[in-house]
Amino acid sequence: MAYAELEEVVGHAIIDRNFCADLLNGSRARVLSRFNLSPEEKQALMDIRAESLQSFAGQLAGWIDAQPQPATYQWSA
Repeated sequence: MAYAELEEVVGHAIIDRNFCADLLNGSRARVLSRFNLSPEEKQALMDIRAESLQSFAGQLAGWIDAQPQPATYQWSA
C-alpha cells in the first residue's frame, strides 16, 4: 500500500517550520485539509499525540507498519 500523501505531510513538516508547529498543536485538522488523505489516514494523523516531529513521524511509521499488507500472488508449479 502506498502512503505518498503521508510522506508528503512529514516532508512538508521537515521543510516548513510553521507547518510543523501547526501539525503539533491544535491546528492539525486545518493544515491537514490541504492533503488528499483517506479517512483512515486522516484519523491516524489526528490520533497522534506528539510534541516533536521525530515523535510524530515515529508514531506514524508505527501505524503504517501495523496496517495489513496486500496479499501477494504466488505462482504454484
